Amino acid sequence: MPKQIYDVIVIGTGAGGGMASKTLTEAGLKVCALNAGRRLVPTKDFRNHRMPWDMKFRGFGDPDKQAQSYGFMDSEWVEGVWEHEIPFTMAPGTTWMWPRCFAVGGKTNFWGRSSARFGEIDFRAATLDGYDVDWPLTYEEIAPYYSRVERMIGVASTVQNRPSNPDGEYLPPFNLRCIDHILHSGAQKIGVPYLPDRIAQLTKDHEGSPACHYCGACTTGCDTGSFFSTPWRFLPKAEATRNLDLRTDALAKNVLVDENGVANGVAYIDRKTRQEVEVHGRAVVVAASCIETARIMLNSKSRHWPHGIANSSGQLGRNLCDHLYGESANGYLPQLLGQPSFPDNVGDNQVAWMPRWQNLQNPREEKFIRGYSVYPGGGCTEYPWYAVQTEGFGSSYKREVKRRYPTPVNFTIQAPSLRSDTNYVDLDPEAKDPYGIPLARIHFQWDENVLKMWEHSKQVCAELIRAAGGVFENSADEPAIPGWSLHETGTCRMGNDPKHFVTNRFGQTHDVPNLYACDASVFLNCTDKTTTISILAFTLRTCDQVIEKFRRGDHQRV
Repeated sequence: MPKQIYDVIVIGTGAGGGMASKTLTEAGLKVCALNAGRRLVPTKDFRNHRMPWDMKFRGFGDPDKQAQSYGFMDSEWVEGVWEHEIPFTMAPGTTWMWPRCFAVGGKTNFWGRSSARFGEIDFRAATLDGYDVDWPLTYEEIAPYYSRVERMIGVASTVQNRPSNPDGEYLPPFNLRCIDHILHSGAQKIGVPYLPDRIAQLTKDHEGSPACHYCGACTTGCDTGSFFSTPWRFLPKAEATRNLDLRTDALAKNVLVDENGVANGVAYIDRKTRQEVEVHGRAVVVAASCIETARIMLNSKSRHWPHGIANSSGQLGRNLCDHLYGESANGYLPQLLGQPSFPDNVGDNQVAWMPRWQNLQNPREEKFIRGYSVYPGGGCTEYPWYAVQTEGFGSSYKREVKRRYPTPVNFTIQAPSLRSDTNYVDLDPEAKDPYGIPLARIHFQWDENVLKMWEHSKQVCAELIRAAGGVFENSADEPAIPGWSLHETGTCRMGNDPKHFVTNRFGQTHDVPNLYACDASVFLNCTDKTTTISILAFTLRTCDQVIEKFRRGDHQRV
């Protein structure tokens, strides 16, 4: 029997892999998509409106099964979805948390849904402040792809006319909550923006998906597909073309090459049989997430690529960046004490944000370069976490917890680290996973610039709470652990010079013309925005290039 040759092998089914699978199959290409985990079944794996007290462990999960503490990611709501079997190692001096969802759809099943575009201020940051290099494309080039994505997935927001955050094509915004109106008044007094976030969550029916019904369980999986995830939106469309072969529990090991060093397939481990399988194709798209993509490519060694495929620059795995994503300030609004409780933690996410306001006119106005954004939260969350700090006992204690239920407010900073030669991913020379594949080893520390942003945010957010008539209670003593944001970038950076960059401006590797990276690994650095909508936009742009190359015959049969 002759071996089957696909047009494209896609590794991963998250934001990049899902977009690639949908776009390429709809163009008529035969695609084999490899996913390292299982396919989720919403009726079994998601909450379906169950409350914590309906669960055996009250929603916290079996403590005997929790190898690492990932917060809600280890809860009973999503048990068995976040991976612990495939480990990683950390270099001395590194602390890194890397929660990974290997289920079909990846992190799009549980992401926070904030969806702001990168802007020209991000692409030209180096020109403005002198650090690192500019991106190899302009905002005008990527803007049409952002618009196409917004129309596909549905993003709720408003036109805001801010220099750091380009406007897009939006559904009606989510209504601000009572706490948001109060905090907005404080933000106006101190001169910082407080606006509706850009959220990939539906406020009206869109493209066959129903509007959000505010059940408040989004980060444990949407039962109705009312926010964007590839299993709800992209994979059904890809499968409808009959051009997709989706293989689950398929852990990618390495990219295969022919006698010329050109990609001609992927070797993966079938996690059920523990056997190695090879699948062949005319082009390969690696969309396994920033660090995992680097691991796969670094492990793709051959006589042509002794240091990893497409790594003649020596930059594969280098330039790792992340968001410092953690607590800036906590407090409460006494004007809401004793008010009736109301499920105002809309959709388990913040409906407002404080987009970057620092260094917009003068790139060195603050003691740091570039800038950060902030997500305000609070209100009647499902569990009153402040109760562990509330004094009292018995009925008086319960009354006080209830009295304070509508009042808590908190702020989470999203601050980008700077590119550094000391932050990178390589292969551990000794440690391997249970399938014999070398582990990713993380080298990372927060830089001085991002720590200055964090300190700045603590002062501003405390001031905002007080300006809104609230009571500031505390800020975190230590910055968040790197990796927690799941917004890492940079291990396959795009650029025009093959000597210094892994991929070109379309995500195509300089060294191997039929090998593409379609995740945040191609981004030069973090910005103050999240990465998912930009992964979707950049992948869509890459796929247009792939389709055109097939049309011209550039990717020939292997």
